[in-house]
Amino acid sequence: MGYTLEQNTFIVMSYYRNGTLNADGEWVYSVQACKDEYLAKFPELNIEEQSLMTHIKRIVDRFNSTGNVSKGKSPGRPPVSEEVVEDLRERMEQSPKKSLSKLSLQSGVPYTTCQKVLKRTLHMHPYKVSSIHELKPADYPRRVAYCEWFQNNMNNRILDLSFFSDEAWFHLNGYVNSQNYRVWSAENPFVFEERPLHSVKVGVWLAVSRRRVIGPIFFHNTINSARYREQILEVFLNHLDDEELEFGYFQQDGAPAHKTMENLRYLQEFYGDRIISQNLNPEWPARSPDLTPLDYSIFGWMKDNIYKHRLHTLEELMDAIIHCCQNIDVVMLENIFENKKRRVALCLQQNGEHFQHLL
Repeated sequence: MGYTLEQNTFIVMSYYRNGTLNADGEWVYSVQACKDEYLAKFPELNIEEQSLMTHIKRIVDRFNSTGNVSKGKSPGRPPVSEEVVEDLRERMEQSPKKSLSKLSLQSGVPYTTCQKVLKRTLHMHPYKVSSIHELKPADYPRRVAYCEWFQNNMNNRILDLSFFSDEAWFHLNGYVNSQNYRVWSAENPFVFEERPLHSVKVGVWLAVSRRRVIGPIFFHNTINSARYREQILEVFLNHLDDEELEFGYFQQDGAPAHKTMENLRYLQEFYGDRIISQNLNPEWPARSPDLTPLDYSIFGWMKDNIYKHRLHTLEELMDAIIHCCQNIDVVMLENIFENKKRRVALCLQQNGEHFQHLL
């Protein structure tokens, strides 16, 4: 049972009031006498006598130690020493990807203490690690050369007439990240989601300039040289106006089907030397999705919007892709190409190395 402040105060007063002075001049106190007086004062309480005697001893000890019959505020855990803080700092600086659980295990410091020290004392915070495309040393000068060429030649007028192209696969079932796909329940509901062995998908090719989009052009099989020329390039070129053909550039990445001599010669019939591609000048640098408008912006934006709703058929997926492309307006394209200019400048600032951390 719980004891009130009045009852605890009475216990202390009774304990000392019933004390007696022995022959040696020392005070002797009786827990038994205090218990009897307490039961006489509070006869209506149903309490086991041995439990009451234990409580009397506890309250008297508390009064002697603190001068108070009430519990004081818990002081909590003792402060962490500077040695422990420095040890945690060194461990995290040596291995910054270490989990708090592992840090606690290795240091012998409780998990919550490790968390508080890192955040409140060392001002460290967990940051998400982003996966980016690997760059090889030979890529850096090529990226610098392309970015210098871009800054010297691609003004807004030319960007209005030039097209940057790429393709991507869109899966009917989207993508489920098993690391954050959860079902909350008091008991394991053993929820499963069926997935086909071979995902239904469609390939999408797009080309964007600063003022308009050409596409989507759909494909269902791996693109080889002939399919790229007949199913994509011919359709794309038929949508160009005279000014775009006369003054604009065409960009493509280094996919094998893109850079065959047959397809490069085919494009040169229309664009002359205004083709940005591998094996040509200006050369498109390999492994550079961070400089491609469709990779760093549009395809991700499209998938975020398309997979908001569950799609049931390939036709629904293709309709959603078409609808999404129709919603790409001039303002969005202008912003994307302003972003492109900033990325080019940062790439030069970093001498061709990664620059995403500066965006």
